[in-house]
Amino acid sequence: MSRILWRWEEQDLGFRFRSGVGKGAQEYYQARRQGEFYIVPASQRKLDPNRIDVLSNRVVRPSSPIVVANPWHHYDDDWDWVVTEDGICLNWAGCLEKDELDRREDEGVQRALELVAELVQRPSPVPIDVRLIQQVHVELMGAIYPFAGQWRTVSLHKGDGPTRWPLPPGGIQPLIDVLARDVLSRSPLLSEDDGEVFEYASEVMCEFLALHPFREGNGRTAFIVCNLILMQNNMLPLTTYERHTDDRRYIQACEAGRLGKQYGPLAKLLTEWEDRAADQWRSVHE
Repeated sequence: MSRILWRWEEQDLGFRFRSGVGKGAQEYYQARRQGEFYIVPASQRKLDPNRIDVLSNRVVRPSSPIVVANPWHHYDDDWDWVVTEDGICLNWAGCLEKDELDRREDEGVQRALELVAELVQRPSPVPIDVRLIQQVHVELMGAIYPFAGQWRTVSLHKGDGPTRWPLPPGGIQPLIDVLARDVLSRSPLLSEDDGEVFEYASEVMCEFLALHPFREGNGRTAFIVCNLILMQNNMLPLTTYERHTDDRRYIQACEAGRLGKQYGPLAKLLTEWEDRAADQWRSVHE
């Protein structure tokens, strides 16, 4: 994972410039509109002070900066908790609006897919282990979030539905260890039986999504790992947004896997999506 750490180490919360010296110095961060900045307390900085000086010297201080209210609430050392009123997590990219965040995340999806494509080209099939999943997540989210590749430390509740992912008393790691032992240890799974491949890919996705181990990007991480399983078996990769075409069935299939370890419904969906991808490929190349 070290090869991409620069993406966030060099950015630091959308930092733009520094004003003043000594204890009176303040660091300014890009806000919602051009020329607007907000301030994060020095005690909450993550970069080394010397590095801050280097970065601040690279930019020109605006002639008339407008300081606006800091959008983050409940700011402390646990970055998982830091969100705007709209639910956007504190991020290295300084994104305060969903459209900009979506664009950044799309770029991360492409980086993660490039990683998977590189893994597939290696002489021997690569096992899917915990470290690889974390690496996929860093490729996916490392340019945006400070917690990329790290297990979440908060409970999650997505959307308007009833599904929640509480934080286990012992944290995520013990459950990840069980996933590695019971599921991931069977990879790389190589089979001439397509049904077996889809069943295993479904099991990996369902068990991973049941944990929701990351603060953001769990669904996309699951899809990208699924793509690795498919491509290792000479199948076409799926788009990470394929599920939006069958959103209701996808959610129901994931719930069946999460609650009853019934992997068949999601395996059926994966089969349909793979057939659709194959039809699209043939329409272009034949």
